[in-house]
Amino acid sequence: MLRPATNTMEDSKVKEETDTTYNELDSDDEFLAGDGESMLNASPVVASAPPSAPCIVCLIKPAYSKGGKSYPTCGFRCSALLEAARKGAQSSSNIVGRTPTAVYRGTGATALPAGGSILRQPTLQPVGSMAAKKAFSTNNPSQSRTTTATKTEVQIPIQTTNASASESCVVCLERPCRDSKYVTCGIVCAEKLCQSGSANRNNCNYCHRRPKLPGQYQCGQACSNNAKLACLLCKCRPKLNKYQLCGKTCRSIAIKTTPLILEAPQGHETYEMVKNKFKSSWSSPPGGTCPEVRHVYKIIESTNFLEPYNKYKKSVGNEVFRYHGTKRQCKLGEPGQTKICSSSSCALCSILRTSFKTTLANPLGAFGAGIYSSSASNKAYNYTSASNGKGAMLLNKVILGKVRNVNNWNEVMSAPPGYDSVMFDRQNGTLNETVVYCDDAIRPVFLIIF
Repeated sequence: MLRPATNTMEDSKVKEETDTTYNELDSDDEFLAGDGESMLNASPVVASAPPSAPCIVCLIKPAYSKGGKSYPTCGFRCSALLEAARKGAQSSSNIVGRTPTAVYRGTGATALPAGGSILRQPTLQPVGSMAAKKAFSTNNPSQSRTTTATKTEVQIPIQTTNASASESCVVCLERPCRDSKYVTCGIVCAEKLCQSGSANRNNCNYCHRRPKLPGQYQCGQACSNNAKLACLLCKCRPKLNKYQLCGKTCRSIAIKTTPLILEAPQGHETYEMVKNKFKSSWSSPPGGTCPEVRHVYKIIESTNFLEPYNKYKKSVGNEVFRYHGTKRQCKLGEPGQTKICSSSSCALCSILRTSFKTTLANPLGAFGAGIYSSSASNKAYNYTSASNGKGAMLLNKVILGKVRNVNNWNEVMSAPPGYDSVMFDRQNGTLNETVVYCDDAIRPVFLIIF
């Protein structure tokens, strides 16, 4: 039998719950000044002529060009060395330099040159020149090989073109990219990329430059690894620190259609984090077997939606994460179903539209008309009706402030004077009940579908 509560010193203490294991979840992508980069105030990109390429022999002087015609070398001397090297290579069985051929690279997110595939470009240098000594080490035979053409030895290393702002935007395919950090030319194409993807749907969904591997979304292992840490909106840049988006540009695009849910696909760092937190918060018994998490979505809300919560947090404090099980009348969260419905009878979508409302709470609840959540995922799961395919779980940020710990049902039916929340830790927390009585004390952060 549970003992009746008394107003002891312990009851009057502020129970500060830090939940340090959830720190990496603490993100509404409300970027602060200096957080991330932005295209929002950037001037339009104007295509300009690329700088002159250096001579492929000396690598010092610019390659010669005149009357619209370009040459690979800077003058007669380097041209003669190039010709001698070519003749020597053709007559040698150990051919190193050759006509550039397309090479498929499925190991990274480096963009292709504007002209198409990455090419292997032969670069010639006299061994005795200072440029050669600086550029290549004779102790590294994998970087270069020596072909004897005349009395002058020429090294022909293989070089790979690096990505630059001269790459074409992957959406419009016309204007150059903003810079090497972006795959689009500006905010308009960036928004199109987020909404419908790049112009070539057969390309990797991270770098957008190379074709996907059969049965995969990416072109190779490097892009596959990068995708696990990618922004949940554009999916082509790494998310910034603890945020789930890459910066202010994607944040500005996302809040145009709030409330919005963005899936963290299986294998993504965020999916794994939320799934593991759910499993570690599950107690069995009394919860039984922990269900499999099928989908995880980050909930994106507007600044106006979050502002009352942030003000309450600043004045009251003691923020924790809690689970809230609820029901849905629509297919939200199923594959391809990310549009929030307008039905007032759909509890899930109503919460996403307006957050939690104490005016809709049951006054006959165990602790009155409050907003109920739990630190035990198994306890919250009981309210999801997930067994019939209509349940959903919300992982929420909750401001507890000063906590009144109780030991019996109906011990209090509202927040006691001087307290901000009520907690009933049944069975050592395995059936935890956490109750707040202010709408501004809770906001949904992640949606979990089973």
